[in-house]
Amino acid sequence: MQFVVRYLGAGASAVSEARLEAESAEALRTRLTRDGAVVLGVRQSGASAQPQRAGAFDVAWWCRELETLLRAGMTAVEALETLASDRQDVRRRQIHESLLRSLHEGAALSKAMRAAQVFPEVLVAGVTASERTSTLPDALQEYLRYDELLQRLRRQAVSAALYPALVVALGALISLFLLLYVIPRFSRMYTDMPHALSTSTQVVLWFSGLLRNHAPLLLAAVVVLGAAALVVWRSGGLATLGARLIDWVLPLRRQWDEFRLAKLYQSLALLVRGGYNFDEALQVCATLSLGSRMSAGVELAREHIARGKPASAAMASAGLTDTTTQRLLVVGERTGAFATVLQTIAERHASTFTTFVERATRVLEPLLLLATALIVGGLVVMMYMPIFDIAGGIGAGR
Repeated sequence: MQFVVRYLGAGASAVSEARLEAESAEALRTRLTRDGAVVLGVRQSGASAQPQRAGAFDVAWWCRELETLLRAGMTAVEALETLASDRQDVRRRQIHESLLRSLHEGAALSKAMRAAQVFPEVLVAGVTASERTSTLPDALQEYLRYDELLQRLRRQAVSAALYPALVVALGALISLFLLLYVIPRFSRMYTDMPHALSTSTQVVLWFSGLLRNHAPLLLAAVVVLGAAALVVWRSGGLATLGARLIDWVLPLRRQWDEFRLAKLYQSLALLVRGGYNFDEALQVCATLSLGSRMSAGVELAREHIARGKPASAAMASAGLTDTTTQRLLVVGERTGAFATVLQTIAERHASTFTTFVERATRVLEPLLLLATALIVGGLVVMMYMPIFDIAGGIGAGR
């Protein structure tokens, strides 16, 4: 089998990419490591790399590559110089050069990352904590675990929405085809009919004629709406609008809160494990996109901690726990394994959200299929109703 491998050869100062033959990816990785190379990535030839939007910076990729180079024995400056030697991506090169410039001026890596303005505050805080303990690879690994959880939940939510969106779009296209192409041809036959058309058929014919007479206007409206939706999506406004719509529907808001709580507690676990106290970790988490209600809850929890309340009581008073979560926090306070408890709580909320998405998908898919079938089938039945009337009249005449 042929693989595309990105690696740093023994004694080399730049990352190389080559196509090599091997029985498996693991065998190729072992062979290169034995020769003194540092393997950054291996994928089978023909498999496309993960797509990225133009100009976007993949923070997870950066953490993964930097962690690999640091564990291979490089310093942070050497690792960044190695990453900067990759000239294929202009955006990455600019960010690496900015980081190196700050490091050469004597700034800490965390300050250089904050100045670059492309790294999330959770990652910057984790790197800041690692600078106190010289555990930068561990901090990067913790962020990758945090990112993996969020990406897994987002993929499940997107996958759950993809099939319903496809069903709705297909039903809309079929309906438009019937209204704009098929029904107008039937309407010519209906003009000479001796029987009066049913009200439902007349409504369908009127609506079909309206769409057909204003087809250019309809097409222009669809193009404008599509372009506006694309602009809003790229600016992040679509996600904000979706979050607000979810907050208006109580059952959906409860489940979306499970996603937000999973994000909150995973961030807290990352920061507490990195050496932050709970109040400092909450301060960083206040910058996360948790929605206005939960962000206010985080600030309220900080106020309670400032008054001397333990973390479990502060989080409960702020409405950020249920009974099980509060008891787990009490156990973490008693045993000292607070980061482990926070990780457990995050996984618990993630599991609840995942279960909801799976169940909602199983219920929503057949309902949407049924609704689409009823709409398309109703149009067809109303289109053929006059023909049934004619057949009935012929049968009665005999």
